[in-house]
Parts: sequence; C-alpha cells; structure tokens
Amino acid sequence: MKTSIKETNQCVRELTITIESENAITDYNKIVNQFKKYVAVPGFRKGKAPISMIEKSFGPQIKEEFYNQKLGEYYKEAIDTENIHPINQGEALDFEWEKGKDLVVTFKYEIMPEIKAEKYRELEIPFEPVKFKKDMIDATLDEYRNKMATETPVEITENSNIIEATFKFLNEENEVTKEENRKFILGENQYSKSFNTKLTGLKVDDEVKTKLFTKSQKSDDAEIDNSIKDRDFLVKINTIKQKNIPEINDDFAKDLEYDSLKDLNVKVEEELKGKIEEDNKNNMKSAVLAQLIEENAFELPASIVKQVAENMAKPYAEAYKMELDQMTQMYMGVAEFNLKGHYLIDEIKKIEEIKISDEEKEEIIKEAAENVKMDLEKYKKMYKKQIESSDFTYAAEEDKVIEIVKKSSKFVALPKESKKQSKK
Repeated sequence: MKTSIKETNQCVRELTITIESENAITDYNKIVNQFKKYVAVPGFRKGKAPISMIEKSFGPQIKEEFYNQKLGEYYKEAIDTENIHPINQGEALDFEWEKGKDLVVTFKYEIMPEIKAEKYRELEIPFEPVKFKKDMIDATLDEYRNKMATETPVEITENSNIIEATFKFLNEENEVTKEENRKFILGENQYSKSFNTKLTGLKVDDEVKTKLFTKSQKSDDAEIDNSIKDRDFLVKINTIKQKNIPEINDDFAKDLEYDSLKDLNVKVEEELKGKIEEDNKNNMKSAVLAQLIEENAFELPASIVKQVAENMAKPYAEAYKMELDQMTQMYMGVAEFNLKGHYLIDEIKKIEEIKISDEEKEEIIKEAAENVKMDLEKYKKMYKKQIESSDFTYAAEEDKVIEIVKKSSKFVALPKESKKQSKK
C-alpha cells in the first residue's frame, strides 16, 4: 500500500491510497470465492460453477461487494499508518478499477485545524454602547397602546381601517382562477396608491376591479409574483374594522396595573435602562469575540458547523413545520461564530491559566441574586442545579477571559456602514 496526502484547506485533506495490482486482485478473488459458495448458476450445482461464469453472471455485484468490504479496510489501515485523526468518516471520491491494474482511491476527510490565540491583547474593538434617551419611554408606551388597542366594525372604508378581503385572480379572459384572503391596513400596506384609493369608500360585500401594484413596484406578496403584479384583480370586502388606540393617561396606566401614569413612566424608564445595560453587555461581548475571530483567523470543519447549526435549528424547524435543511442554513453563520468564539476562549483560558475560585463563584451568585432581588440562600436553593453545572463554571471563566481582553483593548467607533445597518 502506498499513500499520499493533499491539503485542500486548513480542515480538509485528500488521502490517496494505492493498492498494488497483485494485492488488489488477491482481495478481489476472495470476494469472488465468497460468491461462488453461495450463488447458483444455471447448469451447475451451488459452489461448482467456474470462476469465469461467476464473474460473467455477477460481475457488477462482485465488484460492489469488493468495494464495500475492502475500501473501509484500506482506509483504516492508511490512517493508522499515517497517524491521522479525522473528525469524520472519510468519503471515497469517484474512482474506477480494472483487474490487472493498481487500485487507486482518494478519500476526502476533515480534521480539526490548529487553533492559536496569538492576538487577544491591545486590540481595537469597534463598539458603541446604546445610550438611554427619554423618547424611548414614549416609543415603549406607544407599543403598549397598540397592544391594548381594540377593533370595532365600521360601515365604510377609510384610511387606517383594518380590511379583510378576498383577492380573486383573473386570467386574460377575466375568469377567476384562484382566490386568496388578505388582511391589511388601508393606506398603510405594500399595494399601490391607486389600489388604496379604489378601496376607499366601500362597504362590506362591495367588490372592485383593480391592479395591486404599479409596473415599477416590487411585489412582496408571496402568491403574486412580478409577472402578474400589475394584472387586474377582483377585490371583495369581507370585514371593515377601525383600530381604537387608548389615550395615555392615569386610566391607561391603571389598566396596566400601575398606580398612575407617573408611576408607569418611572417603571418603564427603570426597565429600559436595565435592558439597555444588559444588551450593551451582551453586544460588547459579541464585539470582543468578533474582533478575536478577525485577529486570529482560522477555518472550521464544515461538518462540525453544520451539526451545531442543525441542533440550533431543530426546535424551530419542528415548531414552525419547516424543512430542517432549510432552517439549518439560516443558522450556519451563527453556529460558526459561536464555535470560533468558543475555541478561542478555550485557548486563552489555557494561556492565562484561568480558574474560578470559590470566592469568585460566591460573588457571581450574590450578584445574580441581587439582580433578581432575591434572598441569597433562596437563590442558591432555587438554582442549585445550574450553579453546580459545568455550564456555570464555563460561563464564569468565559467572562473572565472577556474581561482580560477588554481591559487591555480600546473600543472605537463603529464604521459608518455598520451604524447605518444598526439604525435600520
């Protein structure tokens, strides 16, 4: 057996195995003899047919069985000889073998790359914390108002009404080919200005013929692609409702179980500041990890990333009845980021010899109890399982690493493009 290894990238290797012709034919003949014992050839008793007849009758099956039995053995022998440690089962690439020739087969496999955290101090990390602004209170109260809004039927359609209607698809002969129900707010939807004008002043059961989009508009309606977006449709009004949004006053606050509007404002401000603080902490950690990944670039085996993405996607795929493969693709980027961050943190932990002392652990628990305004002993009892888990220790060690990076680094303004995307 001869072997050679080709490096495709940091994580992928191609192992080419050459089995000399005499060894290949010896192994192949063993498979032929197995067939000879158990298969029947017309005109011969079982086990008595000539080898040539066996091969003539069962050639493809013999070769397939030869590959199935022997390729795995060749692969295992080769990786043992080369002292290779793949993280997945090698995949045999396309190959062909003929008797009398060497058997040459290439296996593609993945390995873990060497991960080095060489740059984790004195970094420039793009990050700008969100600052509390008073108008955030107004925005939050508006959200509450909309959630508490009621809907009442009205007789005639006008702007801001909530409309439920049946859209009837017409062909070129003005025949109805399909019907779809739609719910939208008149004057505040994806359809054209002309569409909204035509639907104004109508009653329940009224039906009008109208185009939904102009030629220059892009259709965001899943059922109406761009090829039919400006075709005539029949639209029948099923229900007309007006959204009634409550006024912001003491009664509104009391409906939300606060003593007064002043009390509501104070509590909303406290909650917003707490959320902003927590979000800033998490976003700063993500910014630190992102910079660590950029400064210490490495590739990851695709199979590991996919497996983690699949585990992340599975609950959502089941909940929303989506294809797992489709949902998995949505999580690939997040999975890769999380994995790279995890591996780099582990490397820094080794370099810095990070450990969590009992005193540090006690301080973390105390702070957590204070954050939820709970008695320390009660907190320990309630969260005993989590506190004693390896995840708790890992999170504490991770925070310690993040703190080391933060203290020696400088946070800088986000690039203008990032700012624009954040606002969006």
